[in-house]
Amino acid sequence: MITSKILIGNLSTEALEDHIREVFTGTAGQVSAVNIPTDPRTGKCRGYAFVEMNTDAEAQKAVDDLNGHSINGRKIAMSLVEGKPTKRKWYQFNAG
Repeated sequence: MITSKILIGNLSTEALEDHIREVFTGTAGQVSAVNIPTDPRTGKCRGYAFVEMNTDAEAQKAVDDLNGHSINGRKIAMSLVEGKPTKRKWYQFNAG
């Protein structure tokens, strides 16, 4: 299953959303969202981020082209995020 959401690992704690958006937009296409989880005590990046591209093809191109790319002096590791299967309640089966 191909998805337009990408997990970026090995990010520097100094990583900024604007810089990540700029790298992805310049190489792979239009970025729809960037999410950088932060440590609540320090406010710094936890070392990973999520980037959403507009299309699945752009997401695949980003992983192919930018995996191993250096951001803030660290080589990033990237992978496509698999969507969670939606769980159905017992009463939703056989619903027309």
